[in-house]
Amino acid sequence: MPGTPTNGGMGPRVTERGTAGKRSGKAVPRDFRTRLAILFLTVFVDLVGFGIILPLLPLYADRFGASGTMIGVLVLSYSAAQLLMAPVWGKLSDRFGRRPILIIGLIGSAVSYLVFAFAGSILALLLSRVMAGVGGANVPVAQAYIADITPPERRAGGMGLIGAAFGLGFIFGPAIGGILAPISPAAPGLAAAALCAVNALLAIFLLPESLSREEREARRADGATVTPGGVRESAPAVGMGLVPVPAANLRAVVRSPDFATILVLTFLFTAAFSTMHPVFPLFAAQRFGMDERAVGWLFAFLGTVSALMQGVVVRVLAPRIGEDRLVRLAALPFVAGLCLLAVAHTLPVLLLGLALLAVGFGGTLPSLVSLLSRAAPDELQGSSLGIGQSVGALARIAGPLAGGIAWDLFGAPAPFLLGALLAALAAARVLLRAVPGRVRAPVSGGRRTASRSSHSSNAPRT
Repeated sequence: MPGTPTNGGMGPRVTERGTAGKRSGKAVPRDFRTRLAILFLTVFVDLVGFGIILPLLPLYADRFGASGTMIGVLVLSYSAAQLLMAPVWGKLSDRFGRRPILIIGLIGSAVSYLVFAFAGSILALLLSRVMAGVGGANVPVAQAYIADITPPERRAGGMGLIGAAFGLGFIFGPAIGGILAPISPAAPGLAAAALCAVNALLAIFLLPESLSREEREARRADGATVTPGGVRESAPAVGMGLVPVPAANLRAVVRSPDFATILVLTFLFTAAFSTMHPVFPLFAAQRFGMDERAVGWLFAFLGTVSALMQGVVVRVLAPRIGEDRLVRLAALPFVAGLCLLAVAHTLPVLLLGLALLAVGFGGTLPSLVSLLSRAAPDELQGSSLGIGQSVGALARIAGPLAGGIAWDLFGAPAPFLLGALLAALAAARVLLRAVPGRVRAPVSGGRRTASRSSHSSNAPRT
């Protein structure tokens, strides 16, 4: 989904070597469905709030006289704050439990939306977005909670529920914001704050802690994140950005040309998509005379097409043709969509551009996440996904800033053309050469751990 801090689409296969047997023998909690429902609501509300604010933020900032560059800073501030704070919240959730961190995050999000609702300056808008980013560990902590209470063989279903919450949140969020904004500029922020407050109450009264006291004490004594089975690298924790990637693992995967290629492609496609975030609402308002309601519906349309692409098309095609071919197929509509947006002067062309962009985004990014998982050996799954999350976050910082600067310097078409150029560079790479293989595991005790071939017949879980 657009601008979202964590991956919510087609989830890659995540392994926790050495923990499967231990976790598989642990009974699933009796209130498992209730817990999953609350976690689903947590992520859904988080993305609804994000979706409510994202289309409106540039329009509100424009009323305060913000430049395109400043609007880019406002948009990127969320991702920057989240990137910096996610490891902090990860360590705190290990030591004090997932539940209190989820509750703190929901309360923090509610406060940030209240600040947004009553913001009277650009500085107040910036403060609201930084606060939202600081408290924005709800999604990865919810994923870690699911990893705590589910055995590995059932984890894909739980993570898929999180992905569904992503998609639905970004469909409903912009629509709600667009409907409420004409009533009052404060109404969207107040609605987002109310949703977070209700969700916090549900978590306080209905959601138990996922980590036992013994597990939390073990983490305090060890001073580092460990899995419930005692393994030093927790694939979910590292892969969700909740703990820093170990330096040795970072070197092992980044030194591989194949893995580095996928990272570069991830950065280019994500940055290309993000260039439009700070300027598209302004573009729609200036060129088409659209108000907040219409802009909200456009973002909801973008989210709907992207969710259908990720939830239906990718899930059907990826096991049949492979993620590398899927990236190739989706790269062309990605570029074409941005080019059409740059030249759009009628609503049908605008909608076609958004649809093509959503198809391209929905096909490339989830497939690249899965390729990252396939490109690394089982022992480095967590690290590989963690690096991918960080690269995506950096792209969501660079993209809006570049888009805002391009808007100031060259006018309306420039951010879309810049995004098209970045996407075209990535598309040229994937069209000229197949997207790659596997990374070798680091040396351990003088021996190198074997890994699967890149041509394994085992399709990644989606």
